[in-house]
Amino acid sequence: AGAADETKAAEKPAETPPETPPSWMRALDNDYYKISLDARTRMELAKFDAFHESSQAWTTRLRLGIGSKPFYGVAGYAELESSWAYANGAYWDVVSPNRHDKAPIADPPKTDLNQLYVSYENAELLGLDARVGRQRIVLDDHRFIGNVGWRQNEQVYDAFLGSTSLGLEGLTASYGYIADVHRIFGDQGSTATRDFDSDSHIIHVSYAGLPWLEVTAFAYLLDFTSDAPALSSNSWGARASGATSISGDWKATYAASYAYQQDGGRNPVNYEADYVAADGSVGFAPVGALGVGYELLGSDGGKAVFTTPLATLHKFNGFADVFLNNGGPNGLQDLYTYLAPSLPWQITGKFIYHHFWSDHGGTNLASEYDFVASRPITSWLSVLTKGAFFDSKTPTLADGWRYWLEFTIHY
Repeated sequence: AGAADETKAAEKPAETPPETPPSWMRALDNDYYKISLDARTRMELAKFDAFHESSQAWTTRLRLGIGSKPFYGVAGYAELESSWAYANGAYWDVVSPNRHDKAPIADPPKTDLNQLYVSYENAELLGLDARVGRQRIVLDDHRFIGNVGWRQNEQVYDAFLGSTSLGLEGLTASYGYIADVHRIFGDQGSTATRDFDSDSHIIHVSYAGLPWLEVTAFAYLLDFTSDAPALSSNSWGARASGATSISGDWKATYAASYAYQQDGGRNPVNYEADYVAADGSVGFAPVGALGVGYELLGSDGGKAVFTTPLATLHKFNGFADVFLNNGGPNGLQDLYTYLAPSLPWQITGKFIYHHFWSDHGGTNLASEYDFVASRPITSWLSVLTKGAFFDSKTPTLADGWRYWLEFTIHY
């Protein structure tokens, strides 16, 4: 049998060498630069009882960037972002002053320089990686520092961010200074929605040297100097997350975080508050995964809440976006459970149930039912649908729902 196998191998023709990439592909990605393209077309519908009319937003976002290939470790990147609406008057984009009777959908038309930075990377110099300029910054699970990637306009930072391994495998120690926060609304609307002038420092140390656990310690010292001094704060915390195989097709995932926060910078309110989060799931590959989680955004006796002004807020506390203020001065507690079934045809899906109540006073606030499903159509095109139904349990909040359907092209 062994001799027969050798004969077959000898008779097998040599593999055809890979073809030269077509000229259009070489024009996008070659030895000197790479051009990136990201286009997303979305329909979002929203209806809340607190507003007289529903909103229907049909929007498109286009990002076009060009980055140089590293030259002795130095590279540069520039990216433009533009979003527009096909019927801008059919929804309230939060910044337009004449459509307050419609449900809010936070996607105002906007064109801006999204990123422009210079980077330096040297693996032999203690794993040094540094970047200065306008850039996207995402740390951990987006809970404290994120890019608000769900909205059509992205949140980016005029900042310096540098990291090093200090020569230890699995270790990443980072320091960043943020001079400006370019928010999803730009300089449109009121002071509550405009960009932040900042004098903020971020310190982040993570260790991923264990196969089943990654641990992180952080300090975020945020000082907003002009329009948002009440969001200035100092936060110190830690996070641990990981996944492990139980047996065969069984797998467990887990994450836990704690942070302590007090007023910082120019904040006129003296307060302190805690943040606690835990999430765990058990999955059986042929069927799917079932999980449960809890999050506390603490209140200082109803005076102030634990704030996360640079977070990707849509990722937390329900897709309906009712609690983007972290529950207000009374804080928020969120107990949730989710099912992520194994679906056919490359579909990824998730169903989530939330129950919300306040930290200070323990008031029953609401329940929410969410779902999301996505599927790649080609290597560069994908489709996603998503929905949320918010069921209020208190007169201070209104029932409502949101629904999305979107297509994304990414290269």
